[in-house]
Amino acid sequence: MAILTLALPAAAVSFVVMGVRQTRHARRLARQADERGLHFDSGDPYDIPERYRRFTLLSCGHSPRATNVTHGRLDSLPLRAFEFRYEIGHGPRRTTCRYSAVIVDLQSDVEDLLMWNQSDAQQAPLEARKVDGQAGLWSYQGRMHPAERLARIADSLAEEGLSLQVRGGELLLSLPAERPRGKDYFTWLDEAIQIASSFAADEAS
Repeated sequence: MAILTLALPAAAVSFVVMGVRQTRHARRLARQADERGLHFDSGDPYDIPERYRRFTLLSCGHSPRATNVTHGRLDSLPLRAFEFRYEIGHGPRRTTCRYSAVIVDLQSDVEDLLMWNQSDAQQAPLEARKVDGQAGLWSYQGRMHPAERLARIADSLAEEGLSLQVRGGELLLSLPAERPRGKDYFTWLDEAIQIASSFAADEAS
């Protein structure tokens, strides 16, 4: 009983602290979105896990959830940036996987391609483990030449654990959020847009 009496207040304090941190984090992202002329929602107005389940990352595991969604246009490209989490396993073996992610509409007809970063291989979904080849730090599914081009274009974020997928004319870029140098999406959003713009232009030429 004494242990329980001490544990309950400690748990309550922990939840309060966590809530304060999450609120501050959301406010910071909202401020950054406003500074960039983008829109922000701490929830998920697009039901991203369902709407974009064609992407491998967004369809794996269970209890998927997107939060802190930023949307709008940068360099004329429509985008949705968000924090994503899903779970694998159940009970005491349950693990939560977290990513920061950006979906960019390439506004061009490009072929499908999946590139999973080797540094995140332990969390790779089953679909991403079907490999056609290797390009830089990525294992890929698809044709070699587009994969090699995208690997060169995305090289600046290769060491950060960036994975990429092109599906239906849109590009999903994702970074593991649990890495020691884990970044929220605003710290690499400009690089994501540059990668998307360069790849779309390269594929169109």
